[in-house]
Amino acid sequence: MKQFRTFEEEVFRLSGMAWVRILVGAVWLNGAIEKFLNPEFPRQFAASLGAGGYISQAPQWFQDLMRSFVVPNAEMFAQFQRFGELALGLALVLGLLTNPAAVGSMVLSLMILTSQGGVRLGTGLGSPEFLNVDLLITLLSLVILLSPAAKALSLDATLAHSRPRLAPLLLNRRAGRRRSRA
Repeated sequence: MKQFRTFEEEVFRLSGMAWVRILVGAVWLNGAIEKFLNPEFPRQFAASLGAGGYISQAPQWFQDLMRSFVVPNAEMFAQFQRFGELALGLALVLGLLTNPAAVGSMVLSLMILTSQGGVRLGTGLGSPEFLNVDLLITLLSLVILLSPAAKALSLDATLAHSRPRLAPLLLNRRAGRRRSRA
């Protein structure tokens, strides 16, 4: 007879990596909620870009990219930022399409990091002040992408259970039991 565990039992059995996934998702959700609660965000973002914010410390190629595409469409990109952070946060917290969400999290974090001029000594956390929040989110997202344990208690695990062919894509491992060769 198959025993079922309660939700509370599942939560307490979560691996540390699943908690990391949920916490990284919560960081993105927090950013999205702040942007959605501020009705002036698109105009503030456009004004900041117009004044050189998010551009002045970036490498030249990134400055050119920002000035060519983002600055003329700043309010539209502000909306992309809002909805992108919301989608990443929800996907990581719920564990839905976790691998693409982890890749998106890395890309967005690296873009923010690049717009701030990249990683430099003396600008981050702890000694030697190298590791800043955006680099930390990027590295944690990479670990989430590569870790099958990060997919515990996720919608991906439920989906992979019902569709075993998707398991390698969703969970980074094969579903089902291995057949013994006798």
